[in-house]
Amino acid sequence: MASKNLLDFISESYRIIKAHRRHFYTLSSIFLFPFSFSLILYPTLSNHFQQHHTSLFFTLLYSLFLSLFSYSGVISITYSVFHFFYDQPVNLLSAINSISTSFLPLLATTIVSQLIFFFISLFYGLLLLLLTHGAAFLHVTIPYSLPLYLIAFFVALPLLLVMTYLQVKWTLVPVIVVVESCWGLEPLRRSTRLIKGMKGVALSSMIFYGFFTWAMVFMCLFYVTKDSDGDNWFSVVFNWVYVVCQSWATASVIMPSNLAVNTVLYIYCKANHGEIVEEFGKDYVSLPFHDGNVSHAV
Repeated sequence: MASKNLLDFISESYRIIKAHRRHFYTLSSIFLFPFSFSLILYPTLSNHFQQHHTSLFFTLLYSLFLSLFSYSGVISITYSVFHFFYDQPVNLLSAINSISTSFLPLLATTIVSQLIFFFISLFYGLLLLLLTHGAAFLHVTIPYSLPLYLIAFFVALPLLLVMTYLQVKWTLVPVIVVVESCWGLEPLRRSTRLIKGMKGVALSSMIFYGFFTWAMVFMCLFYVTKDSDGDNWFSVVFNWVYVVCQSWATASVIMPSNLAVNTVLYIYCKANHGEIVEEFGKDYVSLPFHDGNVSHAV
């Protein structure tokens, strides 16, 4: 099977989304747009609830809201892309129904992965504490002449590298949970095995979509949080129209494309490991990539 790069997966995901544009726009409007818009509204709403001494209640409610809409969007769009890839019929109702079977497994798997991240961070923090006290005991001087942010960067760099490595290895976890109906440690192990040989694509996808997503979020936050006391009504309306449009662009273009790329990458990785042949038998002769290079005879 010919090797592929990120552009090949973006092209294939675009083909799927374009062929079923109304379906994905509807799912994005229902689930991803509220999620995207709520990220931008958070600073304004948080300040309001802190003034009324209900910040804890707001944080819990906000976290529940984010989890509900983000997981629902991930599940329904991943389910749709997977079945559309094989030209299998999917309607809006079946995509939404998939949420009921995958929501709790995806939530549980996310909790497991976050616990792993937490214990790695805790271990790293304890190790730093031990090294710091050891350096003080041995009278080893630390070059405090360096800028504080530079020292913080080099201290955090090993942990960031480990976290990024795990994120790359677990790129396929949400797709595995939705498609294979498993949860917990099993999707983490499955993703680690399947992603072998394609970590470069996974890393480039994470950087590419992460950059554009957070760039749009920060731009919107700038418009929302900047002082508008002296602005006229036109400027205020313009700022909020801009924020809504940017939120919609993020929810309807960037996020669905990212989910679609991960789903297509999952299918490609399974084919790379010979699992497509095992599932469909020897009569199944090709993967329906439409560039003529990925199809493979069995």
